[in-house]
Amino acid sequence: MKLTIIGGGNMGSAIAYGILRSRYLTSDALTVIEIQPSTQTRLREILSCNVHSEIDESIRESTVIMLAVKPQVASKVMRSLRSFLSSEHLIISVMAGVSTEQIQTELKLKKVVRVMSNIPAQIGMAMSAYYATEEVSAEELVLVQEILNTNGRSIAVQTEEQIDAVTAISGSGPAYVFYFAEQMIASAKSMGFTEEEAVELVQQTIKGAVMLWEHQNISVETLREQVTSPGGTTEAALMDFHQKELGLRLQQGIHRAFERSCELRKV
Repeated sequence: MKLTIIGGGNMGSAIAYGILRSRYLTSDALTVIEIQPSTQTRLREILSCNVHSEIDESIRESTVIMLAVKPQVASKVMRSLRSFLSSEHLIISVMAGVSTEQIQTELKLKKVVRVMSNIPAQIGMAMSAYYATEEVSAEELVLVQEILNTNGRSIAVQTEEQIDAVTAISGSGPAYVFYFAEQMIASAKSMGFTEEEAVELVQQTIKGAVMLWEHQNISVETLREQVTSPGGTTEAALMDFHQKELGLRLQQGIHRAFERSCELRKV
């Protein structure tokens, strides 16, 4: 199997690095196409695979082609790619907001898998979800999951709308965590801690909480209750959050992200 990744930005390069790091593919079976000279130089430094500057005849040799370009240039890239494709090619798209229908129409082929991943792919800790058109075989779905799992974890979803939901949950999710961390750091600094001390306190707290959650076979609700002593400090904070409807407002914000993802897909 040969794979070509079109787009060597943050997501494309992270996926390429994960594939090589895991030894899922050898370097001669992986090609990255990137038009920016400075990015090409960086890719050649961090990857040992083929790095090309443009789409050409050599792409016909690839079994799988991954589109990892910005949505704004998706149509232009797909027009350049179309003449080199056959019905046997499998297309994996990690382009946000670009529907499988648009990809099928512009590339004039049917086998398309749409993926939503997230920024922890940069350290091999991505959470990805994928939706496949009905023409994609069971064997090809296994292939897709294997590729994605070189960079973290992945799940299959049954409808394209669920990809929009995943965008709102795990695609944008790291930003929600970082936002909450910002508020914790600001609070720590207001209580007299230095920036460095505040960051260490918050980073380790979040890391420890997530690891505890992973290692304990119990719900987050139960874990929260275990930390919350009646009449204690945690209860005081959580009661204030509840009175200000923080939980509800967070859910409303996530739903707004979902709505925006649906809007972008229909543009």
